[in-house]
Amino acid sequence: SSPAPPPGGRPPAPLVPSLARPSRAESSGAMAVAVAASGSTIGGLSPISPVLCGAAEPIVLPVPAAAVKVLPRWAEEDGVTRWRLQYRVAAVGETEQPSEENMQPWTELELRDFTRELPLVGLQHGAVHFFKVAVETPNGWSDWSTPVACTPPSPQLPGKCAAVFAIVKDDTTALVRWTKPIDYAAAVNCGEIQRYKLTVAWPTGHRDIIINGDVDSYLVPDLECLTDYRFQVAAENVTGWGDHSDMSPVLNMPPPVPPRLQQPTLRRATHHTAVIQWQHPPASSTPVDSFSFRHTTAEDFPEGTAMTPDVTELHDIAPNLSQFLITKLKPGQRYIFQVRAINKYGMGIWSDNSIPIHTSAGKAPNKINDLSVPNLYRSFITLRWHPAEENGYEVTKHLLRYATKSDMSDAQEMVPTVARSGDFDSCDLKHLKKASYLFQVAAVNEAGMSEWSDPISVDLTGEKQLENA
Repeated sequence: SSPAPPPGGRPPAPLVPSLARPSRAESSGAMAVAVAASGSTIGGLSPISPVLCGAAEPIVLPVPAAAVKVLPRWAEEDGVTRWRLQYRVAAVGETEQPSEENMQPWTELELRDFTRELPLVGLQHGAVHFFKVAVETPNGWSDWSTPVACTPPSPQLPGKCAAVFAIVKDDTTALVRWTKPIDYAAAVNCGEIQRYKLTVAWPTGHRDIIINGDVDSYLVPDLECLTDYRFQVAAENVTGWGDHSDMSPVLNMPPPVPPRLQQPTLRRATHHTAVIQWQHPPASSTPVDSFSFRHTTAEDFPEGTAMTPDVTELHDIAPNLSQFLITKLKPGQRYIFQVRAINKYGMGIWSDNSIPIHTSAGKAPNKINDLSVPNLYRSFITLRWHPAEENGYEVTKHLLRYATKSDMSDAQEMVPTVARSGDFDSCDLKHLKKASYLFQVAAVNEAGMSEWSDPISVDLTGEKQLENA
């Protein structure tokens, strides 16, 4: 066998001039073996030395973009084990065949026989290139094939992008996504996408946004609420701009109502009151006008906007407050609360439920401790006291008992007519007999009666007494 050619070099020249290649080599790529006569004979026959002709011309196919596919040719019976490819760009003046005078270097690659297709990418598009191959058989390396000319195609305009999809990101921003052109994978070498043009259209106008780089999404700012927007995108490569995509579905920017607030917290619960606290929404160009609360003793609030007798709403809470005293609660009940903010565009969504809170359980009123007699006459007196602590239930009436004996063994009870004046409750007792009396007062509510107050002694046997001025 002939020695292998050095990398980048030319295979060794045949020992004698090659004979004309048979037609079999032209059709199937098989190599011809030429026979040359030597100067002596053995047994009347001339000895022969095998000489390998040039390999069959390869098939070179242009591939978009700036690429080709090289397919070497040989017959299976040739026993090819390796093959080499040399290629270069044509010099000025070279068109169909390379000039022997041009010393421009060739790029050389060596491959195994199982590689029957070789893609070459990143070539200079629009310029003629020459390609030639040589193959190795058990007899050695063949000569180089006749060079084949091929022009790698220039990249075309980017294809049309797939449909655009847009969603609302915040009050004034939309996130727009798209899919790269379908022919993008075939153009990654020289026709890669350099920029995108995003067109934002609304009923009264449009604007174009140039996006540098190969991306597939973009945040579009400065959109106005209650406006219908549609989006298109086009791609650009070294050749120019491709077609715009189809219009996206209409995206209506919603009014910037306040966002959903965090769940409120409750503290300092009494029989009828609790303090609610909440966090304000983030600062916005549209300020909050007020807050609303709602509470219920049910397990949860009704779905949607349905109202039930168990739900109580409080409106028009000042926007500068972050805590508020809730009143008129029922004693001994479990409550949950929600809060939301309101601005000029509307109401936000109700927050999550607060942690349940229990108001204090109701009981009978406290004992009246400061019973006094501000007015005392011969048969007429006035009893006065501070209202008793109600303990969750409204005081519905008072009871009065009086006796003339110190042990209250002859006590009699009555329901006095009680009037409230300022911070005091009082009742008038008329037509009393001239005697010494002991008086006691008790308050009554839904849960029961308080203890009797400490007795106060009144002596009507003496002269008239007046309250000190």
